[in-house]
Amino acid sequence: MEIIYTDTMTGAEYNELRLSVNWKTLTPGQAERGLAHTAFVVAARDGERIVGMGRMLFDFGYTAYLGDIIVHPEYQGKGIGTEIVNRLKDMTMEAAEQGDKIMFILVAAKGKEGFYEKFGFKVRPNDFNGCGMSMWREKE
Repeated sequence: MEIIYTDTMTGAEYNELRLSVNWKTLTPGQAERGLAHTAFVVAARDGERIVGMGRMLFDFGYTAYLGDIIVHPEYQGKGIGTEIVNRLKDMTMEAAEQGDKIMFILVAAKGKEGFYEKFGFKVRPNDFNGCGMSMWREKE
């Protein structure tokens, strides 16, 4: 197994990975638009097979949202997720200007908080921050 990291992937590959970890799949157009409007993407491949991905939504000011860190279950525990997160953080910091302070935020999947703590993320709520929150809506 030799994992190659690239900065592109298709909407179909994105949905394939989402499905592999039992996340909601997106419409093909929604998946493509989401990727097109993402500041940085890291895709992990084993040959031609997509096995992991992550994306960073960055306002190029101070807020960087780390989203959709997915590693196919057959490939978990091999350092792929760690490499994806590190590459996304590095790409974001390279895009920042000297002296900028970047706030990295995320919403962890239940039970995955420990994975992100090793990068320095703090679980919420804590003494400083309240709970993170989210909401799904569907346009009819």
